[in-house]
Amino acid sequence: MASGSGIKLSHILVPVGILLVIVLVAGMFMPALNVCREDSRRIRCRNNLNQLAKGMATYLNECGENDCYPWPAGRPGCGTVANPDFGGAEWLASLYWTRIIPDPGVYNCPSSPDSNEQGKMLGSVGCPSGKRLDLQAVSNLQAVSYAAFGNRSVGIYMVSKQGKAPGYAKSSLAVREDFPANEPMACDDTDEPINHGERDNGGMAVLFFDSHVEYWTHTRVDLETGVGQGDLCALRN
Repeated sequence: MASGSGIKLSHILVPVGILLVIVLVAGMFMPALNVCREDSRRIRCRNNLNQLAKGMATYLNECGENDCYPWPAGRPGCGTVANPDFGGAEWLASLYWTRIIPDPGVYNCPSSPDSNEQGKMLGSVGCPSGKRLDLQAVSNLQAVSYAAFGNRSVGIYMVSKQGKAPGYAKSSLAVREDFPANEPMACDDTDEPINHGERDNGGMAVLFFDSHVEYWTHTRVDLETGVGQGDLCALRN
């Protein structure tokens, strides 16, 4: 005679079966959920770039006498007038230093693991702790995860797009407001890891001087070396 207090096999199989169904259903929906999350991050990335474009326009109108964009050279630790060396990350960070865009989250792509520690690594006025915020420092600090114009970008643009003398590429010319609307202004960087996807299955957001953003897939640009090459020849990390 079976004991009434014994555990029947069905008591074990039913919950196990329910658990397996839950796991299978979750496995089916997880890829779609990941796609939705990346789509959301991509939208936020595009919004970040739009904000940076608006910040540049604000600087141009309020500080640049409607003629020049920021020129970080001469700020503490960020190059000097005699040797004005700065990269695209510094150019964007100048909007934080001047408090035009005080939200530190705007400077990091949400699909990137980069962090500026809520602005601590960006600094407030000038570079962090008076230290140089050049390409190597930004790469280490992960303060800005977008590439943009650097100190030689205008010269490189004039040589590559306008056919000027090669000497222009070595010139430190002011970043002026007279760029064509279809010229890239900034983009996701090409420092590892790739912000959106993988080298053979991903893309990057590209901001233009008219403030619109396009998503270029790996078939349009090399996601590991695109910055400084091809259509993005004037951009620097």
